[in-house]
Amino acid sequence: MRRAYTGAGLFVFTLDVVHGSGLRDNPIAGDAIRYLDGRWLASTPGLSIPATVPGDLVSDLHAADMIGNPLYELNWLNSSLWDDNVWTYSTSFEAMPNAVLVFDGVKMGAEVKVNGLTLGTMTDQFLRYTFPLESLKETNSLEVSFDKKIVCDGRWMACSGGWDWAPYSDTKQEDTRTFTKGIWKSVYIVSIGAAAIEHFVPHVFFKGGYPVNMLVDGDHSGFEVRSRVHFYASKQGTSGTLSIGTEWGASLSQRIELPSGRSSVAIKLEASASQVKLWWPSGMGAQPLYRISATFTPDVSGEIVSTERRIGFRFVALVTGNDTDDAYRQKAVDEEGSDAHGMYFRVNGAIIFSRGANMIPMEEIEGWMDAGAHAELVKSAAAANFNTLRVWGGGMFLPDVWYDTCDELGLLVYHDMQYAGQNPRATPTQDSELRHQVRRLSHHASIVIWDGCNECQVKMGTDTGIYATFVMTVVAQEDKSRVVWPSCPALGWTTGVHKLTQFPNGNNLTTPDYGGLIEVHGPYQHGTGFPAVNNHGGVLQLFDSDIPLKLQETKTGPALQNLFTSEFGGAVMSSFESMSPTLDPKHWSLHAGQPSDTCEDGPTVQCKGANVMAQRNYPCDNFVEVFFGKSGASHFNSSGEFTFKKQLYQCMLGHALHIKGKIEGLRASNSFGVIVWQYNEIWPTGGWGSIEYGNPKFDGQVIGGRWKPLHYWYKSSIFQDVMATCGQNGVCYVKNDSPFPFTGTLVLNSTHFQTGIVTTLYKVNVVLPAGPGTTKWVQSEAVQNLDGVGEILQAVVIDGSGTVVSQNTIPFATPEKMILKKAVLSVEATKDCGGHYTALVKSDAVAVYVTLTTLAHGIFEDNAFLLLPPGRAVKFMPSALSPHSNETAFERFQKSLRVEDVSVYKGEGPTPSAQYV
Repeated sequence: MRRAYTGAGLFVFTLDVVHGSGLRDNPIAGDAIRYLDGRWLASTPGLSIPATVPGDLVSDLHAADMIGNPLYELNWLNSSLWDDNVWTYSTSFEAMPNAVLVFDGVKMGAEVKVNGLTLGTMTDQFLRYTFPLESLKETNSLEVSFDKKIVCDGRWMACSGGWDWAPYSDTKQEDTRTFTKGIWKSVYIVSIGAAAIEHFVPHVFFKGGYPVNMLVDGDHSGFEVRSRVHFYASKQGTSGTLSIGTEWGASLSQRIELPSGRSSVAIKLEASASQVKLWWPSGMGAQPLYRISATFTPDVSGEIVSTERRIGFRFVALVTGNDTDDAYRQKAVDEEGSDAHGMYFRVNGAIIFSRGANMIPMEEIEGWMDAGAHAELVKSAAAANFNTLRVWGGGMFLPDVWYDTCDELGLLVYHDMQYAGQNPRATPTQDSELRHQVRRLSHHASIVIWDGCNECQVKMGTDTGIYATFVMTVVAQEDKSRVVWPSCPALGWTTGVHKLTQFPNGNNLTTPDYGGLIEVHGPYQHGTGFPAVNNHGGVLQLFDSDIPLKLQETKTGPALQNLFTSEFGGAVMSSFESMSPTLDPKHWSLHAGQPSDTCEDGPTVQCKGANVMAQRNYPCDNFVEVFFGKSGASHFNSSGEFTFKKQLYQCMLGHALHIKGKIEGLRASNSFGVIVWQYNEIWPTGGWGSIEYGNPKFDGQVIGGRWKPLHYWYKSSIFQDVMATCGQNGVCYVKNDSPFPFTGTLVLNSTHFQTGIVTTLYKVNVVLPAGPGTTKWVQSEAVQNLDGVGEILQAVVIDGSGTVVSQNTIPFATPEKMILKKAVLSVEATKDCGGHYTALVKSDAVAVYVTLTTLAHGIFEDNAFLLLPPGRAVKFMPSALSPHSNETAFERFQKSLRVEDVSVYKGEGPTPSAQYV
């Protein structure tokens, strides 16, 4: 490992070999395998540099000190070295018998040569390429040349080169913005004797009838596991024994004959209720996973080859009709297509309130991908009460570690095929891409739905009809065990799926031209107020703060018309710790002190000049002014550490208040899907996420991403199974979206800003039947009369055992209008003998939205909270994957820990409480 200096105190750690458990795909299982990952040579006429595979050219140039850090200031626009030149990656390898060369992923167009002879071209980032090797020498040369003239039909990550949360590059291929190129996944040689296993695909099918009550371990009809083993046999073909072994005890062996080339064999096994336990979404039960292996033993020459996968036993249906009605179920069981009643998932018979966010790629720069960061990101979702993550269609099929962690923690995955903004073409390459990825991923219990694309709005008889006739038809051929869906969002199907489940039924997939609205995207609150890359006019557009929340009593429940919102959100920046290392200190400002720069109009806007913040996506002026008052251009143009911290704190808190209100409004309605746009950030600047950029090698970032205030609020209230909130006219509700009944108490307390006195305004016992969608509405005159400028409300839900299950701080005035004392805040880091970290926060006055931040890797137990004097202790849970030793990690926590609140930034200048303590 070496440490490369990149300017302005910014450091990036680079590994000599980028392996990382979980970043490799399951390999082809042959007689022997030799990975060629590690140090290669990258060259263009007149220049050669060391290169790393897996990786990319941009990170290789940076590691070789040929370019500055690509994410610092505007360095990603200095693309002369990696754009137009033909770059060749080269290495050598030792011969193996009956060898096949395998590339798990190459981006973008590349030609492959071995010993100077061309083997072929690679044009699809998401396709595994194999090349048989003949006439090898003892030592052989391998070259992969990247040339923009090779046509790829856009089959690379759509957001590579810019989106409204990613850096817009000035490089193009096929008239589409790009950024990196390179061998982004593993390369290996596999020796194939009699036969190799290319894919092993076990699918789980429930044997019982359609369940409408929660299944119970040991008391259901069991499952059938239908596996398909995809072989590649030698030129002569072969015969032998295929054996399937399982962790739950079932096994089977059968003799098979394999022709030369590619073929597949299907096999079935049973899993009874007494043998396996059910896999449940996060928060509903455990996630047991079972190993299943496929082994081929040839009759004559060749090695025994074997591979294994992990599967979970669950039944998941996507419901579009009123399946709570017996008569409907009896009628729909023999019908096909979708209905227009609504949209929700049933898992093992239980209706699910889907709550979560949209996953974008963690990296624009593939050489910096980190397996541990992908795992931590999923853990942060589960810790904040998510049960659903959507893989957005303009990114990538993610690394195995991400899906493995979703399996282990019970995150349901709503999975787009990777199309966004560009229609597919029914070519052999794209057909192979789809089949490869479904075969690679469809054993994962967490993946519950495949859909065709992001926002393509499939309609038959139009260009987008190809998503039904090609994309999802191919997917349905490969996977009959789970839901297929036209697009995200969609109106559903006319034919081709079982009506009760939305599983493919073998008929042609067709879609309606119109229908009931059951799934939607939006609304979105874009950042405005500054001529930036996504807001070229620079016009400030304010919006309603929705404080206090406007609530109206609504009947809720799955028997009623309902809606699934799979995208909505607001633009937001990240913390000072995350953003400042990417900027020269003179640019520590939301406007970077360059208000005069101009932007060009176009589908994606390119801003000219040296304004680094203009390139960092949507501004945040409107969020700051809506919630914290009119600051004017002078405030946003000011720079410096205190000013930038203030701007970013107010931006993130305004975003959190906005999204909190939207979610509480959706939970008041009859919604069974609340999936926020978006989850994570792809670089340490502006985006839409609740989690910051998560590359631990990048200075200022924490592994998997630092939680923003919104993410802590997901955990404390707005994504809890049982939560409560209040709004105008004293209207409040308690919502139970758990499949279990709830008995407890709702307590509404007000805290007076000046005196710190806490008064109980309302208290009521709550008995709610099993959800989701059960709501108790109440109205409190005391809440209606609440003085929002002088006090704040807290809604606390306590279960029958006295445990607080959710705690929601509810403002009745924007922070601008709150009459607060100037709190003198301090924070001290401590560590007990057990190694636990604590932040001791002290205040001499009521402090609102107290936020703790640190450079240490980990999360606080609570954040952006209401604090009463004299203060409280807040636990910090360091990440087990922190790259620092225990002692160094605590020192990092202690030295970088800081605290801020609303009152700190009420004045014009810095105070000690705004600095590191």
